[in-house]
Amino acid sequence: MASTTKTFKSDDSVLDPAIKSHITTLYAAVDNQELEIWGAHFTEDAVLKKGTSNVKGRENLVELVTKSWSNFQSRDHTVYSVFPFGPKAEEVMMHGRSNNVSKDGQASTFTWAARMHFRRDEDGKVLIDQYTIITDPHPSTI
Repeated sequence: MASTTKTFKSDDSVLDPAIKSHITTLYAAVDNQELEIWGAHFTEDAVLKKGTSNVKGRENLVELVTKSWSNFQSRDHTVYSVFPFGPKAEEVMMHGRSNNVSKDGQASTFTWAARMHFRRDEDGKVLIDQYTIITDPHPSTI
């Protein structure tokens, strides 16, 4: 099981602490295969774009990430840096890496960049409403 503590570089004078915490718990949840908890990080109408996938709706996002786990025995996301679009911004860019081990033991790693946009619910809770992931098209094998 992957570590539950996720840390990354960011300008904490600019990055909203609630958004920072949200990003941290999002990646911990997916790496620990807590997929319903991962899904709870998104709005009901959230959109996720990655490669040719363009998925809308929290339920569909959870279904997508559940299917993505079918080929892996473990994953570990490392977020290197988070760059908010400015003070009090509801949008960030990120740079990171994913280490995966397939069910047959094959290890692979790839780097990625991502854009996340956040929206607050009626209680002020931060949720992701748009998430775009751009991966390195040539993942390397460890």
